[in-house]
Amino acid sequence: MLNPASQFLYRLLRRPLAVIGIVLLASFVLAGLAAPLIAPYNPAAIDLGHRLEAPSAAHPAGTDELGRDTLTRLLWGARLGVQFSLSLVVLKALPVLIIGGFSSIGGAIVGGLLVGATEKLAEVYVGTVIGDGIENWFPYLLAMLFLLVRPSGLFGEAAVERV
Repeated sequence: MLNPASQFLYRLLRRPLAVIGIVLLASFVLAGLAAPLIAPYNPAAIDLGHRLEAPSAAHPAGTDELGRDTLTRLLWGARLGVQFSLSLVVLKALPVLIIGGFSSIGGAIVGGLLVGATEKLAEVYVGTVIGDGIENWFPYLLAMLFLLVRPSGLFGEAAVERV
């Protein structure tokens, strides 16, 4: 009998489209993180002598209207996208874990849904009154309220140790 994580991986890897998606996502993330090492040119370097060139050995994806290498700009753009996405995921994970409970996977899922829903509701109803940007700090306010009312989260275990 396999544990739940092994069963999930087994079922996931049996689906060809899932494997293709994982490979594409992993290659995008790795290319973005390795952009400084594998990008052939400076992403901001302008070379008007090579404007709008077709793909060639020197410029595998061609150049843009300012002569900048398109492949280099794609790799650096992927790097910025990966960094931004990872920072958002990490910053949103803390309130989700606090609300759902650190010891519960189901609680984390419910916490994520709760954070997402309240974030959008606050943006629509409260954001119009106090201004934009509420979706950036509202999950932390919600997490602090949960810490005041229920420190173990919705589905977390309240650990009591006797000394």
